[in-house]
Amino acid sequence: MKKLRFKNRNGVLYFGFGDSLKSSRMKDTKINRNILIGKFNRGELFDDSKITPSDTVTDLVEKVINDKSKHLKHKSMISYRSSFKNHIIPFFSDKPIFMVKPMDIKNLQDKMVDSGLKRQSVQLVRILLKEAFEIAVLSEIVQSNPVEAVSMPKIKYKKEKYKPFSLDEIDLIVSKANGTVKNFLGISFFTGIRSGELLALTWDDVDFQTDTISINKTIAQGIINSAKTKSSERDIEILPMAKEYFKKQLLETGMKSSFIFLNKKSTHYSTNDLFARTYASILKSLNIEHRGLHNTRHTFASIMLNNGIDPLWVSHTLGHENLQITYSIYTHFMPKKEKMVIGFLEKRYKNGTLA
Repeated sequence: MKKLRFKNRNGVLYFGFGDSLKSSRMKDTKINRNILIGKFNRGELFDDSKITPSDTVTDLVEKVINDKSKHLKHKSMISYRSSFKNHIIPFFSDKPIFMVKPMDIKNLQDKMVDSGLKRQSVQLVRILLKEAFEIAVLSEIVQSNPVEAVSMPKIKYKKEKYKPFSLDEIDLIVSKANGTVKNFLGISFFTGIRSGELLALTWDDVDFQTDTISINKTIAQGIINSAKTKSSERDIEILPMAKEYFKKQLLETGMKSSFIFLNKKSTHYSTNDLFARTYASILKSLNIEHRGLHNTRHTFASIMLNNGIDPLWVSHTLGHENLQITYSIYTHFMPKKEKMVIGFLEKRYKNGTLA
């Protein structure tokens, strides 16, 4: 009978059979070891992580991704799989695990930086490779983790400059659209809702009596997930302009489905591709500088803040985790006050009397 082995690596409990170990993603405690022993005795643990020196880097990273898919959201897995497909597979091809040196890792990172990729892209690749080689070290296929020998490259962060539309431009853009696309853009401009959140909305989420929208889910690559973050799960106010577009959309779809936006098959849209293409075409026809569809969200925020709307209200409506995030992105859109007026103090001390 196979004997279950355990190993502590930086406080994390690894388990496996023979020389093949994998992370349990739990702390190394007596209770957690007993949990795994119980699963093993019930036949719930399988020897699916055995690797050999002939396995390639891509073989091992694929195992890491499969393991992550068991506990990460679909949207997170899209990013990991994209990193694997676009960077790791082309670079390493069928290179065996034991042949990878620290210089290989550095060369991959340099290549990514030279191509203009952001820090996050390099970080995702490092995470996958580091976890893959941790398994290889524990399985004694390699003696050390080559990723740990190479520092994260210094990448100059260029703060993205947002170019919100004016109200006149919004009117032009929306007037050029028709039907469902028109309503999609109108709601986007006057709510600041992310495209994925908007496509996931159902009529049950919209309350015309209280003028509120309940945002609790999003769509990514055709899959409906829970809200992006805890702060993304929120109830927001429906402004009058947005309400008009919701009502027009109700006339477009009726109650064919619980979803507000329906494709030709009367099911929800898997992506925002149709809306993004039409939106780009409209900008081109109006000779307006192209800006991504996400700019509808930035436009909403900038217009609200520039007109003196409470930043806390704007932050909540956008689903930001805290007010500091809103300030860090949109401070320059807020009107500057040359002189602070402290009315209550001026009234008390108007005669120049001091305590």
